[in-house]
Amino acid sequence: MTARLIALSCFCRRHHVAVGTLVLAIAYLLADVGWRETGKAALVYALGAYALSAPWLPASAALLLTGLWRLAFVADLGVRSLLLAVYHTRPDTVLVVDAVANTTSEESAEFLMQYWRLLLLYGAGALLLGLLLTLIDRRYPRAHLPSPVSAVVVALLFAGLHFNPTFRKSNPLYFWPSQLAQVQAFQQNIERLRADRERAQASLPDWAPVYTGAQARHTVGIVIGESTTRWNWQLYGYSRATTPELSHAAASDPRLSVFRDVIAATSGTVSSFRYMLTPLALDEPLDDEAAPSVLMLARAAGYKVFWISNQHDRYINPRFAEEADVQKLLNVGGKRGDRRLDEALIPEWQAALRDPAPRKLIIAHLLGAHPHYELRYPKAYSHYVGVQDEVSRKLADQGRMPWIRVQRDQYDNAMRYQDHVIATLLRDFQRQAGTSAAFLFTSDHGQDVGHMRNFAGHSTDMPGMVVPLLLWRNDAPPATPALQMRAFQNDVLDWTLLDLLDVQTRRDRPELSLIDPAFAPRVRRVQSGNAAPGATDPEDLPVVP
Repeated sequence: MTARLIALSCFCRRHHVAVGTLVLAIAYLLADVGWRETGKAALVYALGAYALSAPWLPASAALLLTGLWRLAFVADLGVRSLLLAVYHTRPDTVLVVDAVANTTSEESAEFLMQYWRLLLLYGAGALLLGLLLTLIDRRYPRAHLPSPVSAVVVALLFAGLHFNPTFRKSNPLYFWPSQLAQVQAFQQNIERLRADRERAQASLPDWAPVYTGAQARHTVGIVIGESTTRWNWQLYGYSRATTPELSHAAASDPRLSVFRDVIAATSGTVSSFRYMLTPLALDEPLDDEAAPSVLMLARAAGYKVFWISNQHDRYINPRFAEEADVQKLLNVGGKRGDRRLDEALIPEWQAALRDPAPRKLIIAHLLGAHPHYELRYPKAYSHYVGVQDEVSRKLADQGRMPWIRVQRDQYDNAMRYQDHVIATLLRDFQRQAGTSAAFLFTSDHGQDVGHMRNFAGHSTDMPGMVVPLLLWRNDAPPATPALQMRAFQNDVLDWTLLDLLDVQTRRDRPELSLIDPAFAPRVRRVQSGNAAPGATDPEDLPVVP
């Protein structure tokens, strides 16, 4: 037994970086940080620790620097695990940044009094981890030092990793100082948004919004998806059955209109929201933050506004959710939050529908198919992974890499799950919204998942721009093919939303409303160029450099 312990000790001393990294990775996983974050942190730690073993460093300097390196990761893990235990979130989410930016000394004292037991527990755990890493990382014989060449190579790899923002954030010595800057920037942004909101409210008399609906009670539900390209919807001709519920709804209810020629405002979420919910347009730049949004105009016209979101971000919720009467922010971020499925919105959606307010605007923001796709659906919706069908054969013929084909399968699983969520929201809306109601679904932008190239993610090419748009109105006649083929871009969606709300203003633009008889096609912008007005299929739209 003694010989084995001696052999184990020698092994740990000789391979102290590998053993220490393994112990640290196990600690991160036990803290439920998530395997992706654990992997990145372990790689950064290992490369840094190996570089600090360079033979040209004096023993005292190496001892000090290695100790600081260990301390940084131990402290980082302690804080992250505490936040996950208390708030189920990461330290870089809006919840934490907002709390740090706005917490008073009295509130800090209350936090310490409430959670002192957890603080002691996680502090003790961090101390034990630090001691274990120190025992593993004791100074080993000089004969076992890395060669100068290998130390230089590892140091260069370590430096190169920091050009990647996700790996850079895995280095606590970069992450925490940058968080202080983020807190300051967040405070400034909130103050700026507050000042701009006051300016927008001051301009409401110039808009003079008024409700003109025929009935005293009216409900409008807006569901905004995430990263959803219509090229992957069965409802739009995709060969996989990714939208069975919505396809059935469209076939059985003539009041559900499926618009077939709609493109996103932009290929980014924040910018798309700024276009969709404000008077800002691609060909009409203005200070959208100082202009009244659809939410603000609806409230001024007598609506009670609900904002239900399964996303955490540092702009959309502080900007638009703050303008709602009721805010339900369900995703606070972090490993658990990122995996929160969109079905979590359904109870809040139903509660908003039951609210007795006579006029209601309910906006739901889905997490949709935001990467990572495999996190966006439950296991019961794993329909397409490994399936050999027309889609998989076409991707193989196009030379798409195996991992891209896997991501396409995962993306289609997410589409199938989104179909269920959206159809459920629609059915609930149809049952509970009343006799005067309108429901609209669209997405902020799409995704390229092997459509145009060996790539999966955000794209300024057509897969990133073509989005679905569904509209249901309980008093609408069946939509004509001409209406459903209107060429539209979501940068002017606000005018359609105001039409659905039956809100009239002094600045109405009926030619920009998708459902107005006066609608006029306009030049649509794709990537850095223009798309011809009136084109029937965005796949055929010319892009002008």
